[in-house]
Amino acid sequence: MYKIHIENECSCFKKSTFENDMTFKNKPDALMQAKIMECRMNQEFCHTHFFEAEDMGEDIIIRSIVRPIDDEDED
Repeated sequence: MYKIHIENECSCFKKSTFENDMTFKNKPDALMQAKIMECRMNQEFCHTHFFEAEDMGEDIIIRSIVRPIDDEDED
């Protein structure tokens, strides 16, 4: 079994329809779902965090980091 785990559930994740610790019978399905989640979270959430899926063997961890402030927007 392969699992997608969200490392830090931010408030946007908690409000979403996504589930943490989803399990899959095969790795390609798990990787595809993790990439879909990563993309949607980066596009649809509040943009406070940046999300990245990392393949850790049987687990795929989606990590979040705080997005840096874009200095170009402060003109």
